[in-house]
Amino acid sequence: MKRVTLLCMALAAALSLSACKKTPKETEPQTTEAPVTETERMTEPPATEPPTTEPPREDSMDKTRSLKGLVVSSGTDTLTIQTERGKQLDFSTAGADIQITGGIQQGGNVTILYKGAINGTDTSGARVLMIVDLAAGETPVTEGEPMTEGAEADPDAGAGTLEGTISELNADRIVILANDGDSYYFSLYETDINLVNGVKEGNYVTVEYNGDIHGPDIVAATSLRDNDPAAGDEAVKAGPTPTGEHSYLNGTIVDCSTASMTIYTDDEQELTIDISDATQCYIYGITAGNYVTIEYTGSLDNGDAKATAVYDYTEDDGAAGENGADAGDAGENGADAGAADEGGADAGDAGENSADAGDADAADAA
Repeated sequence: MKRVTLLCMALAAALSLSACKKTPKETEPQTTEAPVTETERMTEPPATEPPTTEPPREDSMDKTRSLKGLVVSSGTDTLTIQTERGKQLDFSTAGADIQITGGIQQGGNVTILYKGAINGTDTSGARVLMIVDLAAGETPVTEGEPMTEGAEADPDAGAGTLEGTISELNADRIVILANDGDSYYFSLYETDINLVNGVKEGNYVTVEYNGDIHGPDIVAATSLRDNDPAAGDEAVKAGPTPTGEHSYLNGTIVDCSTASMTIYTDDEQELTIDISDATQCYIYGITAGNYVTIEYTGSLDNGDAKATAVYDYTEDDGAAGENGADAGDAGENGADAGAADEGGADAGDAGENSADAGDADAADAA
């Protein structure tokens, strides 16, 4: 009995020891995070405005014309206006962009932007692009009777400006077809001329003048240009073209048109040359007797010569009246024009203009 009691006590002690033993806790594997380091804050590039591109400038051979007028009537695709001079014009407005505040109203004023040309009252050659309100401060057109040419020129008429396309040209005058479809006549004696696209028919030009263009007399043009340097246009530089191979011809103008020019040369020949694609630059104008230099390509003998430039002075010489190709002097106009007179080239006109040109150059030389 005593032995059994001892066994029980031993067993209890063993169990007690077993219960006191600690088992290691299961632990999750330790993970270490990478140290957080302060990085430079990412900055967005400064906002930039998209580049502004100006619309390409129109070539003077394809200029958009502008004409204001008083609305006489309008329909779904038609518009009739009265111009400043009282002429009524009918337009097709199909496809036109109409931007008129409050819509087109009879008795209101509009400005028509169009391509092509109006001739007299014929508007079939005009394609209307837009119809817009009059510009701020522009004088509106009022109702009135058609105006006719005055019997006498207004002696108080001063300087003015007219825009339109070249319609005709000869050694006595140029005809400009204005935006309203009327034709205006100007003399080009001693006119400052700078034409990138030359004197070809349809070239859009600005004429500055002195006198009454609505009178019976031809008015003197003081300036004729198809470019506006102040607006970023490139003007013609008088003188030889710096690149390419060219030949040169000097002489006095006998006659000219929008396509050709006839001159009496230094070696006493009368020659006609194609000037349809030539730049033109003058200070003494396009008139019979003016001494000019014609730069050209091709052959005079073969008949395929084409002028690339016509001018009566060179900018490089720094003195108007000196031709660069052969150092010709505009002061010789009188003698050369006299020779042209003897050669039978426009006897009366060449003689008179040569004297005038000589006077102008003599004054220049003085």
